[in-house]
Amino acid sequence: MSELSVATPGDMAELRAMFAAAAGPMNFISGGTDMLIAGRPLPMGGLLIDLSRVAGMAFICADDGGIRIGGATTVAAIAADRGLALRLPALAEAAAQCGSVQIRNRATVGGNIANAAPAADLVPVLVAARARLGCIGRDGASCELAICDYTPGRGHLIAEVILPRNGLLPYSAFVKLGPRQDLSISRLNIALLAEFQDGCFGDVRIAAGALGPRPLRLPLAEAALAGKELAPATLRDFLSALTAEVDAAIPGRGSQTYKRRAIAGLGLDLVAQALGLSPRGQLFEEAAQ
Repeated sequence: MSELSVATPGDMAELRAMFAAAAGPMNFISGGTDMLIAGRPLPMGGLLIDLSRVAGMAFICADDGGIRIGGATTVAAIAADRGLALRLPALAEAAAQCGSVQIRNRATVGGNIANAAPAADLVPVLVAARARLGCIGRDGASCELAICDYTPGRGHLIAEVILPRNGLLPYSAFVKLGPRQDLSISRLNIALLAEFQDGCFGDVRIAAGALGPRPLRLPLAEAALAGKELAPATLRDFLSALTAEVDAAIPGRGSQTYKRRAIAGLGLDLVAQALGLSPRGQLFEEAAQ
């Protein structure tokens, strides 16, 4: 294998040209936060492309249609964007809870997806929002993939994250549980997007992380809320469905008992946060009994 060489393209045209010219393995780095973790050395050979200086890869566009986010956009920028917080509060909240201040200032949305950590904080929200990824293939050509169809290591660079208008719902929330108060890697995280009007849920989408090798939709929990009135009985059915989702995802695992209990508390917090209610209100207290 050839020695490792490093390239720092300045714009998208130069980046695509490097794709076309590269004959061997290509790897990418932007924020580089995961390279600080022991056991993750630099590649031994091939081409390492630094994306941090590529003009046009860091942006947030939240208009009356969908939302587009450049792959090199930092997590801190996502957490701070007011337009994004109005359109998809769950994503802003997930970004705000991701790592430390230093990590958020360096880590990127593309890296959070491509790293494929089971507990990645941004990904459950993106899964629930039916995100699509605008990618650059090994041949330099553009392509678009559903986030659930994206596989790391297949030579696709995430140039942008696309949140289509029909994937966004009026109410959303993100909650997580970690081993400590600050700088916490999620032991469990959940995102919810929902329609809610006149005391009833409409469409509901829920995705969770740290229940498998990648974040996954929770169809039983979705069905427990969709089309139902917000009432203690509905919430109790929702909690039962969340428990069943854990049992189906990690049967026999050492963490199963812990996560069965933890997901119930997170579920009530999730609904309350999405609807702007207090999880300590009578409705939620009755559901928890």
